[in-house]
Amino acid sequence: MDDLDPNAQNDLDPGQSPGARASQEDIGIANFGIDGTGDLPPGERLEDLPESFAIAATDFSVSMAKAFLEACLSCHPRVTYGLGKKISPGQQPGNGGFLKVDCSGFVRHIIRLATNLGGTFPDGSVVQHDWVRKKGYAPDSIASGVTKDNNVRIAFLSPSSTSSGIGHVVLLYRGMSFESHGGVGPDSRPWTGTGWQAKTKVYVFGTAV
Repeated sequence: MDDLDPNAQNDLDPGQSPGARASQEDIGIANFGIDGTGDLPPGERLEDLPESFAIAATDFSVSMAKAFLEACLSCHPRVTYGLGKKISPGQQPGNGGFLKVDCSGFVRHIIRLATNLGGTFPDGSVVQHDWVRKKGYAPDSIASGVTKDNNVRIAFLSPSSTSSGIGHVVLLYRGMSFESHGGVGPDSRPWTGTGWQAKTKVYVFGTAV
């Protein structure tokens, strides 16, 4: 899909769309969710979560993730990137559903579809990273993203590592990503561990089923 991306050869800021001026409100929504705290379930606060020991990886339906990505790519018009744009539960890609989504909204929706975590997985790439870390998912190396094993990984780019202040989150499976990035939208592209990918934190998130 990289041929669609005008920044494909210099992709150091995957949350920023070329030529677009991001508002501080949309940056905040992308990083922290619509309510600023990750839109967690009622009564749950990230700061109240205890630090956990290693957690078993979550069962993850790769076929459902692929089917959702394909639906985003094949609808007319194609779903594109929208900073601060989210997907409501049950929404379908295309006219009458959603036409734009940012990275954390896209990853959150795939996790809704492909795992049993449902609405417990938060929004906003920064909050998602804190949630994964606090839940005790196992840290992994950047290089592990190319491994063709049965693990589904999740990788986070901190807003402090980008010039725009926009963080990024992707799911990884056998060397390819599931993500929504600036200038394109929902996409799957190779994980090389270079460029912005070299600045990420990677965790083992799921086991393909």
